[in-house]
Amino acid sequence: MAADILTNLVTGLGVDFASPITLVINLIVSTIIGGIVLLILVEIFGKKFSEEVQPANAFLVVLIINLINLIGVMAFIVPMISFVPFLPVLLPIIIWIVMIKLFFKEMSIVHAIMVGVIGWLLSIFLIPYIVGMASGFIPSF
Repeated sequence: MAADILTNLVTGLGVDFASPITLVINLIVSTIIGGIVLLILVEIFGKKFSEEVQPANAFLVVLIINLINLIGVMAFIVPMISFVPFLPVLLPIIIWIVMIKLFFKEMSIVHAIMVGVIGWLLSIFLIPYIVGMASGFIPSF
């Protein structure tokens, strides 16, 4: 009974745990590529506005956001507060902004908002494209 409920929950999230090695490889590759893209973005803002940034934090931000997406936190939160208009669009942007501000404390809030929104847009369009290209060079299991 409990196993059926857990299986239905995991299936509803859209996460395929049938191939955990592929899931881990995808997590690692997307974290590395997303971290590099975010690092470039943060360094551009850091140089432009004379703010010191820690390069390792870019990879940590992307890893945490990837884990949030992998676990399916959005699937748990959105139904609880579905009365908020545009929630499926606003919540990922808010998560990006909060993570940027948490890990790059030296950034002003305006710059954190700009980096968060740009990072979210890049994570939707550019990073999956690059991960797809890089996945062709990685042997699958």
